[in-house]
Amino acid sequence: MRASPRSGFTLIEILGAFFIMTVILTLVTGIFVDNGRQRAAALSLMKESLSAAGTLDQIADDLEGAIFLTDSSGGRPDDYAWRFQSDGSGESGARALRFVSQNAPMTNRAEHSSSWVEMAYFLEEDETDGLVLWRWVSARPPIEAHARLPAAGDEGTMRMAIGVHDFGLRFMDASGGWLDDWDSAFQPPMNALPIAVEINLTLTREARRGESKDGELTVPGPGHQRIVRIRMHPIDVAALIELGQPDGGAGDGCFTVEDCISQGDNDWYYDQLDQNCSGDADLCEALSDSGNTCWREIQSGYPAVADKAPASCSQGQP
Repeated sequence: MRASPRSGFTLIEILGAFFIMTVILTLVTGIFVDNGRQRAAALSLMKESLSAAGTLDQIADDLEGAIFLTDSSGGRPDDYAWRFQSDGSGESGARALRFVSQNAPMTNRAEHSSSWVEMAYFLEEDETDGLVLWRWVSARPPIEAHARLPAAGDEGTMRMAIGVHDFGLRFMDASGGWLDDWDSAFQPPMNALPIAVEINLTLTREARRGESKDGELTVPGPGHQRIVRIRMHPIDVAALIELGQPDGGAGDGCFTVEDCISQGDNDWYYDQLDQNCSGDADLCEALSDSGNTCWREIQSGYPAVADKAPASCSQGQP
């Protein structure tokens, strides 16, 4: 009787199967590793985008509340405590800014705290987090001029963004041009604040596979930009006090908007009303009540509108 052949695998077959399994595991592992890197890169991009958006929102809110009191003391502008002042200049504009805002934080519970606070944004290098954007808030408005910007260790500072690649601020002047720096001390009193501020921010994110040529772990993310309109005109305290005097109202020697219209060139007046005062209801109300609105109210609150009127109006000549 012939013996039946033995069942099983030869050594060559076992080695071949082991080799094929190794190749498959290597490929599958590579796919999982690559997917993990892609997920990490996507999370880093989302984190960068959310961080940039939150930072821009906070800066925009603070700038929209920017406020400025004109100096009526006649002293040196450099010695005046109220300043809207930038510092440093990079590729995207000024890298620091100090100003006063009426957007006081709800957590500002310091003794004698004010709804008007001094604020600053600035950059400082950190050994762990790289370039960091800081926000500083005082407990009250400025009472004396400062020789320097705040530092990261000062009371009232908090981190706004870490891993900053680029940060800059640009300012629009009364003529509509953009400037890389701004100092209210060198501006006319009623133009101490810019018309608008452009905020530029770029954060770093984790590099994707093959994205970094020099083996760096992080690369610059997409640039983010926000343009903020400064809504508050500089406040002329002396003019407000004068308006509060008994002889400051219409009918008591006040040169009114109606008096200005009578000077001849009144196209500016009707243009404003026809255009609905560019959406400014308060301005339209003041212009419509021309017989009871003092011209100095338009000068102090809406200097750009006052500039379009005849020069005799600014001189207060009836």
